Amino acid sequence: MRLALLEMRRAKLRFGLLTGAVSLLIFLVLFLSALSGALVNSFTGAFSNLDADVLVYSDTARDNIQGSRLQPDTVAKVAAVPGVAAAGGLATTTTSAQLSTGKSDLQVFGFTPGAPGTPGGLTDGRLPSAPNETAADISDAAIGDTITLLPTNIELTVVGLLKGAQFNAAPTAYVDLASYEAAQKAANPNAPYVPINAVAVNTEPGASASTVATDIGSTVQGTKGYTMSSAIANIPGVSSVSQTFGILVGLTFIIGIVVIGFFFLILTVQKMKVFTLLRATGASTWQLTKTVSFQITAVVFLASIVASLLTFGALQGVNTGLPVSLSPALVGAVVVAVWIFSLLTGSLSVRRIRAIDPASAAGAR
Repeated sequence: MRLALLEMRRAKLRFGLLTGAVSLLIFLVLFLSALSGALVNSFTGAFSNLDADVLVYSDTARDNIQGSRLQPDTVAKVAAVPGVAAAGGLATTTTSAQLSTGKSDLQVFGFTPGAPGTPGGLTDGRLPSAPNETAADISDAAIGDTITLLPTNIELTVVGLLKGAQFNAAPTAYVDLASYEAAQKAANPNAPYVPINAVAVNTEPGASASTVATDIGSTVQGTKGYTMSSAIANIPGVSSVSQTFGILVGLTFIIGIVVIGFFFLILTVQKMKVFTLLRATGASTWQLTKTVSFQITAVVFLASIVASLLTFGALQGVNTGLPVSLSPALVGAVVVAVWIFSLLTGSLSVRRIRAIDPASAAGAR
């Protein structure tokens, strides 16, 4: 360790530039990962925080809740399937609305209070329990605000604020199913009935969600069951966003590892005569390996601190309209991954050190 620190002090510029380069690469990984997580959550938050183990769509929905149409009595049929503890209707539509910040598209969900399908992520206030009340995940919304649905001019009073409960990256409001039906009837007065889009299901203790989903599809005609993970994965746009950001993050991560690995490989080659002399004077391969490993750890640790501060500052200044945050779990996972793979690439340097013949020290200058 003393040798490693001595070399780093004597080569401050070299190690400083490497630390700066690694800092920028880790910053890109953290920044892109945070943006990716926020964007995906804006598409899937409504399902991720939903109180349900299984969602049931019509079998003609093509795995999309917005393409599903079910009659209201489907809820009772699903509730009668073995393994189902409780079931609740869930309906959704996209409409235009007048918000406090202006006119905007609004995703509206109707659910049965206390039944499966109740939204999660409540940060302030309460969930709706009376007609024309709503809990909303809308930027700059406040308790007591009024949301006007267009063109019916039905007014909803915000009684609760949600976080991470948006759907399709749009402002999202949750109302009780009776209020949802009333709004839909006002917009379509000639409709014979207001369909629901899904049935949310909680399974009995010990029952497999995937088995219950399959049983519902085979028992209740015209339906298809999905576990929550499957329903989330099938939301349009989620897979493409995840794949795009995954490629960007992966390439940045690989570039960072390659930079660290080649730097220490070149550094080891340049110091080969020094290492040879140290071997000849009694230094073991393990001692020299610890020197390289310590330097890699120090570079990654310092770069991670700088990158975390840069990422936090960048996320505070960026205006994406999404609730982007830097979680300690993300920082920890990225730093540990960079450190481990950097040590693995540093094994190329270790192999060079192990191949040194101490007897060759006599010819070293």
